[in-house]
Amino acid sequence: MMEKPLNLTSNSKKSLLSGSKYFRIIMLLLFLLVPILAFSGCASMSGTTNSTTSASGMSAGNMNLQTKMSSSIFLQPVSPSHKVVYIRATNTSSASGLRFKAVLEQALITRGYKITNNPKEAYFILMSNVLYLGKETHAYTAAGALAGGFGGALIGSRYGDVGSTLGGGLIGGLIGAGIGAMFQHKKYMMVVDIQLEQRQKGSYTTNGTAASEGLGNTTTTYNAGVKNWAIYRDRVVATASAINLRFSSAEPALKTVVGREISNLL
Repeated sequence: MMEKPLNLTSNSKKSLLSGSKYFRIIMLLLFLLVPILAFSGCASMSGTTNSTTSASGMSAGNMNLQTKMSSSIFLQPVSPSHKVVYIRATNTSSASGLRFKAVLEQALITRGYKITNNPKEAYFILMSNVLYLGKETHAYTAAGALAGGFGGALIGSRYGDVGSTLGGGLIGGLIGAGIGAMFQHKKYMMVVDIQLEQRQKGSYTTNGTAASEGLGNTTTTYNAGVKNWAIYRDRVVATASAINLRFSSAEPALKTVVGREISNLL
């Protein structure tokens, strides 16, 4: 039995041609998107120095972590029996539930220090205050925080990466904007002021507070001196950046790197 030849109407022919046209467009889009996706992967890996994991144990991706201090601190070496630290950690930032004191304790215990709740037993007193933990913006930058120094304001600066988008005009601005929204370079920072005290016989430290009265005049108020303690103050600023970085991944990494930086001073 012979099969009858398939007769295509004009509408069927148009439908086939239209479907073939859409298929070619889809294949073209896929061909153009493949190198962009590959490049975005390279962009997220290039220039990174650390590969970290989040607090949940899941990979947080390749993350560029950097820490800087406003000045250097040099302490006198002590015997192992004198490696006793009293820690007081406060938080005046908008971030909540930081538990930064526990991070500092763990970092110091790893370095062989004993933590005490009695300041009279301590040979070192470490006080810290988290000033800021969040996204770096034009108003709050790492360079501005370092420029302010201990106790200074968090000011803006021209320094720093501004969230850039990856993408281009592939087939119209809509596709380019969509690709740019997919791959954004995000940067978060943590700013901590610290006061580090070391018990030293014969030391006498006087603290002073300068207040501006306007017209170039300042008034300096000297507080009571502290005997047998050497006192140092510093500011630590850390940044975390990566493609499509989330705050939930950046926060534990920033706390860990800042805690390690502070513990390395002792």
